[in-house]
Amino acid sequence: MVRVRHPAALLVLLATKAVSAGEIAGLMTPLPPHVGQDAGLVFSNDFLGRGGSVDDFRTQQVILSARLSDRWSALLDHSILTLSSGSDVGRIDQLAASFGYDFFRRELPDRQDRVVTGFGARGKGSFAGERIQNGFHRLIGSTLEALPYTSSRGVDATAWVDASHYRLFSEAGDGRLLRSWRTGASFRAASLVTTDGQWDSTVSALAVASRPSIDVWLGVRADWREGYDDIVLAETARAESDVALVFGARYGALVIETVQQLNNDASYGQLRLVSTGRRNGALEVYRPRIALDFGISMPDVLIRVAGRCPACLADPVGSPWKRSVVVVAAYGEPQYEDNNRLYVRSGQLDVGLEFERPWAGAGEWLTMYAVTTAGWREQTLLAVNEAQEERSGSVGRAVLTAGGGVRVHAAGPTRGWRLSIHAGLFALFPLADADLEIGGEVIDVQRPALNALLGFTLAYE
Repeated sequence: MVRVRHPAALLVLLATKAVSAGEIAGLMTPLPPHVGQDAGLVFSNDFLGRGGSVDDFRTQQVILSARLSDRWSALLDHSILTLSSGSDVGRIDQLAASFGYDFFRRELPDRQDRVVTGFGARGKGSFAGERIQNGFHRLIGSTLEALPYTSSRGVDATAWVDASHYRLFSEAGDGRLLRSWRTGASFRAASLVTTDGQWDSTVSALAVASRPSIDVWLGVRADWREGYDDIVLAETARAESDVALVFGARYGALVIETVQQLNNDASYGQLRLVSTGRRNGALEVYRPRIALDFGISMPDVLIRVAGRCPACLADPVGSPWKRSVVVVAAYGEPQYEDNNRLYVRSGQLDVGLEFERPWAGAGEWLTMYAVTTAGWREQTLLAVNEAQEERSGSVGRAVLTAGGGVRVHAAGPTRGWRLSIHAGLFALFPLADADLEIGGEVIDVQRPALNALLGFTLAYE
């Protein structure tokens, strides 16, 4: 099971470095002009920044977004905020949900103008951030963060506006420099307010060069955050209020961006997967021969790698459901409930069936799936303190797993391949419980669990 750790190392690193800033919680993340995003998955951290030795402020941000119709869009944002230096220490999580509406949109050969208005809600409190952060840290042996949650709790309504303008400078073949590229400039201003009196804003100016399936941009952005009372939120707002240099690139469905602040000496980066399948007409009936799923479960953080073989089973004539044999391997050391000194080393191997079909009326760009497997899970308790790490014995049990979700498909990196973003839920049911003793205490393990699963799929036809 230890081998499972390495194929997904990139996803793990995105959640284990120090970070001091991030996107405004509840706002859509921008994309280059001419890229119409139907769905997106963002992992934000300083993996692509300078890093640091203190894991403070907006230490991790995950954003899941989707276009609901031609003008409506939605997002869900989860952020983990910590403060471990100074006399005041603590942590708090933010959870935001938003709906956006394209209030104004104009697309001309040499310019694009867009104004999006939106509303939603943003909560502060304990939303499994400690379990998620420490679960990631255990995967790579990083320092655990034993910080108390602050007393701030509440949910506030939000309203926001996001305006952007793009001006084309030259088409491919027109200029002397970058002759094979289309060049232009992109400008953006966005602001979000809450009923609690918080006001977050950002402006940016970027030079953009584009080719088919490729965009590169470089520029500057400035951020302001005001109206925060909680100590962790206030210090995070201070760290995020700065001018920064921005560099980003897109190749097909993959977007990488890094933001380097000038005054606060902070930085962060984003790895983003985007789907443009619906806008690009996309995908005819697709029958892959093999597929590989890479995902991370939360709040019990495990790396999950699944291999699927749709060609192994013949589909019933006329059935919209595609059937696959699936083999799943999972590994992780999630935190045991709210005890930040106790972890459960878990390895699991499953075999089962998956059923997938296009979402009604959406065509091949959006599919829904259901999966059920049976397998074996091995667990060991780890008690961690500053002096040493104590390990219990191990216990294994047969388990059943059932889950489902959606896949949003995009063009693959080369002909014959397809990349998909997947999001869903899965439940785990051990066929028998078990107890393990550690530090003179008997702990109940091999328990049922429900987790979210986010990740991507590579399929080959």
